[in-house]
Amino acid sequence: MTNNIAIIDLGSNLTKLVVVSGKLPLQVIHRSVYDTKTLKSAPKGVFDSVSIKRIENDAKQVLEVAKSFDCSTTLGIATSAFRTRKNGKEIIANLNKKFGTSIEIIEGTREAQLIYKGALASVTPRQFPVLVMDIGGGSTEFIIGSETEVLWKHSFDFGSTALTNEMEISNPLNTKDISALNSKLGKMLPPIFEALNQFSPKTFIGTTGAFESFAQITETEKGNNFPVESGYQYDMEKLNTVLTTLISSSTESRRNIEGMNKLRVPTIHIAALIFKFVLNRLSVESYLLSLGDVKEGLALEYLESR
Repeated sequence: MTNNIAIIDLGSNLTKLVVVSGKLPLQVIHRSVYDTKTLKSAPKGVFDSVSIKRIENDAKQVLEVAKSFDCSTTLGIATSAFRTRKNGKEIIANLNKKFGTSIEIIEGTREAQLIYKGALASVTPRQFPVLVMDIGGGSTEFIIGSETEVLWKHSFDFGSTALTNEMEISNPLNTKDISALNSKLGKMLPPIFEALNQFSPKTFIGTTGAFESFAQITETEKGNNFPVESGYQYDMEKLNTVLTTLISSSTESRRNIEGMNKLRVPTIHIAALIFKFVLNRLSVESYLLSLGDVKEGLALEYLESR
């Protein structure tokens, strides 16, 4: 057996897998994403028997892939969907017992810390402070940091899936929907805007997920079919065009957008709206993509502790 390490992220919208080598510096061997949508299939407040079975099947599917990389250790994180339900801890304990994994439910502040660690392991910004943003299905994290430490972090209890579920919205979004969503964001996000004024970040980093899709769509529109990588620098004029198009798009039209990750189709327009709301209030010198996030942060933390 190799020393490879598998890291599973049981998210609210999708389940993700990263496999890294068992030594430093961090080396990613494999990344994949699976259409599980735990939050959408589960009742609010508690996982019922149907959703529990679905979670077990999802975990088994992802672990089969991890097994093919001959991993000696399987770590994992469970985020918003699990920490907001009464029996979330019980479900994770049963998964660990059944599959021999080490999955933990992490609080939003720890998730933010690991996201920052994973982002900076994947991207080397030229200027600090850095603002890192991660839009998940159930929560959204912002972290401001220097080269050596996190200066400020916050996990907000909303994400692209959670907002979709909470509000009755049209397909595509109409003017009233967009106004209501922006109003909601305006009420929730003052802490990040206060932090931006205090720390004046020079670089923005968006982590994987929707941010990867924004970049891929932009490059595909330019006729470039290569997969985007960590360190990709956004063309802000083209990015704004992509965001505006996504926000006003229908589900059907998003399916036909070249460069779109099909797993992102149901909620990427909401992620685009969230990002654009923040973007309109940002003034930084460069906007970068990181494919590394909480998973790579957990892997790095584990390797550094050995």
